Amino acid sequence: MSKYSIFVFSVFVFLFISCKGDTTKEVPDNVLDIAMLKKPAALNPLINPGSTARVVFRNIFATMADYHPETYELSPILIKSVPDGEPINSGPYKGGIKYTIEIREDAKWDNGSPITAKDVLFTIKAIKHPSTNCAGYRSLMKWVTDVEIDPDNPRKATFFFKDYYILAKEVTVTAEVYPQYHYDPENVMDEISIPELDSEDAKTIIDKNPKLVSFANDFNGVKFARESVSGAGPYKLKEWATGQYIILEKKENYWAADTDVPSLMAKPDEIKYHFIADETATISQMKEGNIDVFANMSGSTFFDLKKNETYKDDFQFLTPELMKYYYIAINNSKPELSDPDVRRALAKLVDIPKLINILEGGLGRQTVGPINEKKSYYNKDLTPITFDVDGAKEILNSEGWEDTNNDGIIDKTINGQKIEMDLDMYITGSELSKNIGLLLQENAKKVNININIITKAYKDIVRENIKKRDYDLIPLVLGQDLALDDPYTKWHSDNDDPAKKNDISYRSKEADELIDNIRSTQDDAQRSQYYKDLQKVMYDEQPVIFLYNPQEKIIVSKDWIASSTMKRPGYFAGTFELAQ
Repeated sequence: MSKYSIFVFSVFVFLFISCKGDTTKEVPDNVLDIAMLKKPAALNPLINPGSTARVVFRNIFATMADYHPETYELSPILIKSVPDGEPINSGPYKGGIKYTIEIREDAKWDNGSPITAKDVLFTIKAIKHPSTNCAGYRSLMKWVTDVEIDPDNPRKATFFFKDYYILAKEVTVTAEVYPQYHYDPENVMDEISIPELDSEDAKTIIDKNPKLVSFANDFNGVKFARESVSGAGPYKLKEWATGQYIILEKKENYWAADTDVPSLMAKPDEIKYHFIADETATISQMKEGNIDVFANMSGSTFFDLKKNETYKDDFQFLTPELMKYYYIAINNSKPELSDPDVRRALAKLVDIPKLINILEGGLGRQTVGPINEKKSYYNKDLTPITFDVDGAKEILNSEGWEDTNNDGIIDKTINGQKIEMDLDMYITGSELSKNIGLLLQENAKKVNININIITKAYKDIVRENIKKRDYDLIPLVLGQDLALDDPYTKWHSDNDDPAKKNDISYRSKEADELIDNIRSTQDDAQRSQYYKDLQKVMYDEQPVIFLYNPQEKIIVSKDWIASSTMKRPGYFAGTFELAQ
């Protein structure tokens, strides 16, 4: 063989080996790429505790305790143990209950200083400050009468509740704890006490102290919402590209680096949240290997990919049941919808098993009310309302609804005025709300009810329709928790106010009484019976059309070892580990 031939052969072998090497799968980096269809507005949990932001900030902040994603029991995180309530037998809060917490000795902030009870007290004060945008938390923290730090142990504090509250323990330990040195470097909140913040003179006291006024302005501002975010969690904010992505990076020398607490784990070096509003584009990115995790998708997309022979072996398909339910809000204040029998008739026009099959691929369970079936006080005697057009028509006819003017829509004279059953349903345009609307619209025609479907942005529906009670029907979702249910905020007539959460204007003397009993009784067995009785009342009165509890649909690249949980959003990103 000539020197030239040897040279050509050598070059060929080199190129062949090089090209072959290029075809091998690239070793994945330890960055977990997560797709989100919605983007968070802020990373300040006390101000913006919504589910979208929580997906991100749960890795930055930590609570004193929370429900474990596997055992679903209230378990310690920043504290040594979950406290039990103790009766208060003397002093100004006699007759109430108290809880004493102690922060772990090893718990530290990002600057290396210890997490102390003073930070806990600061967090409670920040919530109670009437000028901070913490209304959601403030409605719960109003039950905390005072917090006292142990003079002999700076990591120990006692929460005092003057009045009994069923969620007192959860209120004590489940709020995110903030580092005072970061959010209040001048210790401004030390200048006002919890009793002062709870007093009628709170606003006057604050207005006389410019520093307290300034604190609220800073706390509510953009700086602590997206620029300077700090918590006791395992990750810190590295970069936020508006409308594109958020990157969190693992903290160096993190105090809980060897923990077995899921919410404190940080196995990926970075977590990158990509904001991709289009589901099809997200799946395309996932197929190309740019996205590792995608949750909260439509059933059709999930099952199409699962059946795809080309890609089904590349992904894991997780389907945990989530603590939430879908329902159709009914404006109970409208004359034509104020009758429980009419609302039951509407409920009979929704083919819920069909919805579950179409939208969830069968991954869901029809529900009969606001209590999750996993709860010990779920009323098992209530059977789901069945799809029954003839039954709906019979109810409506018995209540005097007839088409008296032959226009194809049933009508009835109420308070001297003829009212037609011509209803407006507002939807967001999502696949879920669209299908619910179309299915109900189709079935309603069979009983001569007309439903107009109006598509608007969710924020506009809230501002222009829900808050003003200017709607008839709206498909919505309501998150639940593993704690005891407190039905007061959503279902008590006290909260039938545009600024409050009873946005369906449900008013029931019997339900109110049961809700008050649930909140006041300390006997577990008696409380369980009140819960069951409330479910029966709401089942009979149908203030909304309860649909179903969905199962989440999560796709995860097989590059990662992953697990799911009932806790929203269905997984803990910090527990994901690269597959070997």
